[in-house]
Amino acid sequence: MKTIVIGGGIIGAAIACRLAQAGQEVVVIDAGAGATAQSFGWINASFSLDADHFRLREAGMAAWRRLGDLPGLNWQGSLSWEVQGAALEAMKAELEGFGYPVERVGAKTIRDRVPGLAMVPEAALVCPTEGSVEPGQAAAALMARAVDAGARQVAGARVLEIVERAGRVAGVRTEWGMVPGDAVVVAAGAGAPALVEPLGVALPMLPRPGGLMISRPLPRLLDTILVAPEREIRQDADGRLIVPGSVSHQGDESASLDRPPEALADSARAAVSALFPRVTIDWARIGVAMRPVPGDKRPVIGAAGPEGLYLAVMHSGVTLAAIVAEALADRMAGGEAYADLVAPYDAGRFGAA
Repeated sequence: MKTIVIGGGIIGAAIACRLAQAGQEVVVIDAGAGATAQSFGWINASFSLDADHFRLREAGMAAWRRLGDLPGLNWQGSLSWEVQGAALEAMKAELEGFGYPVERVGAKTIRDRVPGLAMVPEAALVCPTEGSVEPGQAAAALMARAVDAGARQVAGARVLEIVERAGRVAGVRTEWGMVPGDAVVVAAGAGAPALVEPLGVALPMLPRPGGLMISRPLPRLLDTILVAPEREIRQDADGRLIVPGSVSHQGDESASLDRPPEALADSARAAVSALFPRVTIDWARIGVAMRPVPGDKRPVIGAAGPEGLYLAVMHSGVTLAAIVAEALADRMAGGEAYADLVAPYDAGRFGAA
């Protein structure tokens, strides 16, 4: 079977890798300029919408570990005090109820863990099993694995439509012509609705723009992911600080950017400087992208519409990429191993377009 994967970001690359390694003929068509490069890169299950979503995210963490060594993959844990008081205790109790590793620590431990921190809270939660990845590097590495397994990548081409014949997909039409295929996986992020709605598949999306700031290399400040009220922050292996453009970016519901990217960067600099006043922040890169958030905020995973059409569209694509690749590959091979895990995220749940 020949499968066309639309999208070469972290989700599309993970899916292509899994399918190619399973022996499928795979073609990845990637227009570029997706949301992957603007992702914070946090792999976690401490943020979830409900018990089902927690279970999927926790399975996502385990699936990342099964991928083995990847560039920029770091299981450094997180230190969170985004909420305090009763809210922090409630968060701890909920995570413990899920069986998630979490520990409450006090100010001394926080100060010892992050010596340069100026604003030390009374308490924080440590989630030791969480990690991060450099999304662009990981996507490139997964794509390289896919190519090594026989996949073909077509970069810089835009899919104009998915072609349907007699109730099943027959391939895609690009700017450069027709590419035939037996199955099509849409991992095109915010661009997915335009591809699937002409086939009768409704895919409402929420407008959720986001920004990401990357600094020039700095001396080592952090060996963990900080989740503070002011901002989420992590530091990569080269010493660069990675900082989202918004506070609490996983729960950010802004429908538009309320200021230009440079102003977002200034705000992020002020937030980081409040936490680390002795550090001079110089942004090397400011990125903005539309995050792919389905209308009910939950992932869209699985078959929908004409036979051979599959969708993989979601926010928190970094956390979920590896498990979605496993689940879709199993489903496309006729398996049911992941059926219960992904059942709440049925790709046809929004009905007809």
